[in-house]
Amino acid sequence: MHGKTVDILVVGGGIHGAAIARDAAGRGLKVLLAERGDYACATSSASSKLIHGGLRYLEHMEFKLVRESLTERAGLLRTAPHLVSPLKFLLPIFDWQTRSAWFVHAGLALYDLLSLGDGMPGSGRLPQSGIEALPRLRRDDLNTVLHYHDAQADDARLTITVALDARARGADIANRRAVTAILPRDDGFTVTLDDRGTAREVDARFVVNTAGPFVSDVDAMIRQIPPPEDIRLVRGSHIVLPMPEPAQSCAYTLQDEGERIIFVIPWLDRRFLMIGTTDVAQHGLPGKAVCSPEEAAYLLAAYNRYFTHPGGPVTKSDIVYDWAGLRTLHGSMDESPSRLSREVSLDAQAQGNGGLLTLVGGKLTTHRATAEQALERLHALGLDMGPAWTKGIPLYGGAFDRDALRARADTGPDGIPPEIRRRWAFTYGDKIEDLYGRIETNPVLGQEVVPGVPRAELEYSAEVEDTQTGEDFLLRRTKLHLLLDEKAREDVEDWFAKI
Repeated sequence: MHGKTVDILVVGGGIHGAAIARDAAGRGLKVLLAERGDYACATSSASSKLIHGGLRYLEHMEFKLVRESLTERAGLLRTAPHLVSPLKFLLPIFDWQTRSAWFVHAGLALYDLLSLGDGMPGSGRLPQSGIEALPRLRRDDLNTVLHYHDAQADDARLTITVALDARARGADIANRRAVTAILPRDDGFTVTLDDRGTAREVDARFVVNTAGPFVSDVDAMIRQIPPPEDIRLVRGSHIVLPMPEPAQSCAYTLQDEGERIIFVIPWLDRRFLMIGTTDVAQHGLPGKAVCSPEEAAYLLAAYNRYFTHPGGPVTKSDIVYDWAGLRTLHGSMDESPSRLSREVSLDAQAQGNGGLLTLVGGKLTTHRATAEQALERLHALGLDMGPAWTKGIPLYGGAFDRDALRARADTGPDGIPPEIRRRWAFTYGDKIEDLYGRIETNPVLGQEVVPGVPRAELEYSAEVEDTQTGEDFLLRRTKLHLLLDEKAREDVEDWFAKI
């Protein structure tokens, strides 16, 4: 069956596809986004969960990227306070490392300069008393410990929030909607969709390919347009350990024996430690990215080199969870994955009165700015639109600051435990009012389907956030997969299977 005509059809529901759909819809354009799986089901849920400038990029002289990232970090702290929060990082310097204390301190001073005016605390050096108070950090050959600030986020949650914001502004957004064919025509493309089992054709003047690891597959549907060259898939893996006692509140930035950086980050209200990431060339299918035993061993060895553990070195049996994601980057096959630039590449090609825009690279942190650049490229190809508007505008759920969210969590329905209200506040932001309203209208919805998950939340997730499976809910709408036992996870799966 034939569907509607749109100005832009976005392929891929990761952070960049969602951001471009949001920006375009806010400029008055007709937008359709097609995601064949779930929102953020690939790279955008497999990052280090950081909103940061990219300290290590200073070594590669990528000053523009770092400055843009720091600017966007400041913006997200204001526009998505329910999802993005400041995080202090400690950077221990040992005598055996290649980067000396003065070199790293100079880099942090430049980092401070590039982030000037954003309100974040400046970097510095911990006093000896502060170093002595750090649990588990090894002291042998320890020179000093520096500190700086960045920010932490829920990457998948940020992606669905941007997508919902796009929908609220008029974009047609859906998951489980696959692009099966793209046929060029005189003024753009005819795109065939499998829309949750229903075949549709949509005429799109412009197609924007934000398919991440599958970007070449999408471009290959358009036979007349050659795909971008030198696309590299680089795998980044993470492991998760239970938080040892006493719990740490700061993250660590560690230097391995070479030039790589590894983060050790407190996660999920300090219940866990997240350790990552790696940079490994992906040679298999893009849909099969997994943390290899070698990567897990590398991350464990890095952790053990820096930290002691009461029960001895951590081993693979201590790992409670892991994941891997693929970065899609431009670069020579001879270049080390760690040295490939994270700068975004936007390849625009005209197709009659329309065109194709293919996005490669980019960062979670800079998604808003990247979307703005993408719309500028489409404008240059002849697409009329309203002016740029997204800078400083709160995201879906972002109307309350962090203090207001804490206060709202304290004053919710008495029948909902405080820990659930707080989780809701820093998951749904001001949309917590919808959850509260549902329960006030129908108190039965306050009953917990599984421990810690009231029925109101599951219904909201299904009706508002396109959640169709237990995995959608447990891994991407929330992170409850790590907090619930196997029986509770199965019960959530069964609940969604019945709707």
